[in-house]
Amino acid sequence: MKNDAREAVSQDAYVAGMRTVVQPVGLVTAAQGEQWDGLVAVTICSATMQPPTLVVCVKHEVSVARMIADTGCFAVSFLSEVQAPIARHFSDRSTTASTRFSAGAWCRSVTGAPLLQKSVSAFDCELVQVVRCGSHSLFMGRVVSTLTHGGDALLYGGGYFAAWHLLIKSNEGT
Repeated sequence: MKNDAREAVSQDAYVAGMRTVVQPVGLVTAAQGEQWDGLVAVTICSATMQPPTLVVCVKHEVSVARMIADTGCFAVSFLSEVQAPIARHFSDRSTTASTRFSAGAWCRSVTGAPLLQKSVSAFDCELVQVVRCGSHSLFMGRVVSTLTHGGDALLYGGGYFAAWHLLIKSNEGT
């Protein structure tokens, strides 16, 4: 990696630029025994198709990051537009790990991590690698099971949740 003397842009400039990027909304979840934890994340992507691997980016200091590191498993449930209230519930700072899962219907995955039933797609992952970068950890997980329900995916951009079909309709005729 090149060691360059250039300074990084300010955090405010970076955040302003990233707010313009539309991203899918997912819930990153983990379980340790009967204790469940999770958070809303938009920094989730496919890493490889062979083997099927996802990458999720989570702040080091949050409890779910420690749970993923300790158990070696996590799940990602991509939300549908009708599940936007669940995303709001998960992102409410007053919601605790013990009450987060009161919204929506949940099941245990093969690894034991919670999956949101009727999510657009859900992926159950075994941790294969962790890369620490700044304030976050990139967790790479080999997908060991999936659930697919379909529907209109929930997206996040500009500080708002929006449905995929609304974005397409607003661009028709341009």
